[in-house]
Amino acid sequence: MSMRRGRPRSMKAVKIIVAVLALALPFSACGGKPKAKLTLEEAKGPGRDKELFRQGVEAIRKGNFDEGRILLNTMINTYSDSPLIKMSKLAIADSFYLQGGSKGLAQAEVEYRDWIQFFPDDNLADDTMLKIAEVHLKQVMAADRDTTHARLAERQLKDLLRRYPNTDAKPEVEQLMNQVQEILAMHELKVARFYFDIRESAGAAQMRTEEILNKYPNFSRFDEALFLHAKAMELQEDTETASRNLAQIVANHPHSEFADKAKTLLKKWGKPIPEPDPAKVAEAGPDGKGLPSRLVGFMFGPHIDTSSKGVIIDRELKTDEIVAKAQEASGLKATGPVTPGATTTTNSTDRPRRAATQAGQDVEVKPGAPTDQKTATPATKDKKGKDKDKKKTDSKTDSTKPDSSKPDGGSKVLRNP
Repeated sequence: MSMRRGRPRSMKAVKIIVAVLALALPFSACGGKPKAKLTLEEAKGPGRDKELFRQGVEAIRKGNFDEGRILLNTMINTYSDSPLIKMSKLAIADSFYLQGGSKGLAQAEVEYRDWIQFFPDDNLADDTMLKIAEVHLKQVMAADRDTTHARLAERQLKDLLRRYPNTDAKPEVEQLMNQVQEILAMHELKVARFYFDIRESAGAAQMRTEEILNKYPNFSRFDEALFLHAKAMELQEDTETASRNLAQIVANHPHSEFADKAKTLLKKWGKPIPEPDPAKVAEAGPDGKGLPSRLVGFMFGPHIDTSSKGVIIDRELKTDEIVAKAQEASGLKATGPVTPGATTTTNSTDRPRRAATQAGQDVEVKPGAPTDQKTATPATKDKKGKDKDKKKTDSKTDSTKPDSSKPDGGSKVLRNP
């Protein structure tokens, strides 16, 4: 009986010891004091937004797109007043573009469109619209396949030129326009051939070729479209329209494979045969051969020069270079280690869109220069942060005494708003 009474007391003592140890361990690890929690204000130290932006860009450059987007979104949600928010949103859109794939490109278009909606007057807005066109150009297939993305890209490029007619990316936009229209015109020509040769429908072939003649004057097989349209009109007993098509082939496409056939039909119908345009004759060169673009297009399919770079993020650049460009685009002075000569790269952010001045920058303007001079040089300041050219004059100093610190009567100091 004594052993049975002693056992409950020993078990009760063990439980008490375990409970005391459990309570004592956390305090012993921290010197007996509970660990204080880090507040949000303490975590938001100075420059932390730039560091998060840099880490996000670095992750995206290395292909860790999800990690980069998390870091950038953390910066956006934490530092609502940071001037880098605009570039962070653009970097997120770039991450989807660089990730690629149908889902990634679709999300990139959504992000780019949202960015343009919020910042339509930004210097990078035209580059962003061009990137939307490239989203569709990356998904363009052969001319005998679905042309949805090709038509969307064409519409986007036209809208870009309409909204930003003075963009310096105009040569690139026009080149992409020619390439995508080549595919669209070839699609119409193939359908016209099908209706004319297989279905024997002259009316349908006429409609398809007229689409080419009215919309795609730079089409490499424009002469074939003219000849097919002439044949369709001949079957509909409209030789007048057909004669005009054939005369255009003889005059403007003297090296075309359809030139001799056009002359034969014109002679048959008693129509005058025009002389070839000397400028068009000289275009093909002394050997009398046309450009090999048709053969190249037939062998290799459509060729569209799309960029592998984002608007802000270029994986060929270092992270510090991208951060410096983002700071400059945000109106901030670039800080931190940047590789010398990095700003001379051919990234899209190097191109000035619409002239803009950075707020808060002191510039020195020479006497007689206009006050809105954009190429003014920063004014020199002494150690105390005061402008040397704005020294206070003592009231007792002779006003006629020349000031040696102001040659040529001194220089005006302009502070941009």
